[in-house]
Amino acid sequence: MAEEAFQIVVIGGGIGGSAATLRAAQHMLRTAWIRGDRMTAKASRAKYVYNVDNMIGVHGGIVRRKALELFEGDAYASARELLESAHFHVSTEDIVENVVERLRGELAGTVTEIEEKAVSARREGDRFVIETDCGRTIRGEAVVLSTGVMDRQPSIKMTTRTGKVMDDIRWIYPYANNESLLYCILCEGHLTRETSTAVFGSSEAAAQVALMLHERYGTRVLLLTNGEPLTASEETRLLLSEYDIPAQTSRVVEILDPEGVPKGKELRGFRLEDGTLVEARFGMVVMGLHRVYNDLARQLGAELDARDGAPELAHVLVEDANSETSVRGLFAIGDMSRRRGHSPSFKQIYTAQEYAVRAVNAIDWRIRRARRETIVAKRQRGR
Repeated sequence: MAEEAFQIVVIGGGIGGSAATLRAAQHMLRTAWIRGDRMTAKASRAKYVYNVDNMIGVHGGIVRRKALELFEGDAYASARELLESAHFHVSTEDIVENVVERLRGELAGTVTEIEEKAVSARREGDRFVIETDCGRTIRGEAVVLSTGVMDRQPSIKMTTRTGKVMDDIRWIYPYANNESLLYCILCEGHLTRETSTAVFGSSEAAAQVALMLHERYGTRVLLLTNGEPLTASEETRLLLSEYDIPAQTSRVVEILDPEGVPKGKELRGFRLEDGTLVEARFGMVVMGLHRVYNDLARQLGAELDARDGAPELAHVLVEDANSETSVRGLFAIGDMSRRRGHSPSFKQIYTAQEYAVRAVNAIDWRIRRARRETIVAKRQRGR
């Protein structure tokens, strides 16, 4: 298979990768977008963001209002009634699909989409060389990584209809896909207001999330440590007690659905191994990271955050201004990255988009600056 050369190679098919590719297309830069395959998509945190509603301008209500404006008059009364009662979920997948439509329509011509997995990366001179699992070789002047992370998931010891006990994380997938299991207090915490929520986790971080849910939203909260001992500090334990937030240590053996609702569509609560029934409209998973997908960054020699411990859990350190790593021309955006020093890393969709744009703008400026310098040097030699 022939090698292909680009100005930018974007790796990652989620929000960060989409935003970087869109901006690169708008800048008319020759871009390869390595989106990954079906398996990498399933391993993405973005897969579980069912409804984006904490971003100004991204909300189903806008879609509804514009549609209602189109259906004026008595002839469309039934259509308006349907629209007014419908809820339009805008997921990360919807946002990515919209980018794809734009790249194939109004912005066609500058981006090559590659639905393969990038498996290796190296530097050859002033170019990056990326290999995919299908044997494709891609060269780029700059690389933007947005390969993300994956959270640890709670394993549920459920019994099947045939009586077989299966201790597995797969039981929670339908609830994660339908916004009953949540993963980010900043993105989704507001959904729990004045409801009941079970926080999965046994760490200080899990306990702090439970406290925050109670303090911010008046949520009735409890901790499900799922068989692990609670490791919260003494001060945090005192606050949990004051707020009447219990910690249940027994394993979860059944996920309960509301009566008459298809399984996985909505959450009613959990049954524990000791027989306790837990009421919960939502679950919030706070069990730490299972993996930071930093393999390509490590292969290229990018500096990782040593505070994270194991290499597979380490975030890629980047500069605050444009998310460039310690390797010139290599940028890391989204959840996989962490700003140097004490600058906070807000792991949000809108910050992933912002730093994607910053990275592409920095690459664009370097390309244009090099072109200018070549022109000026040539003109000066010709004097």
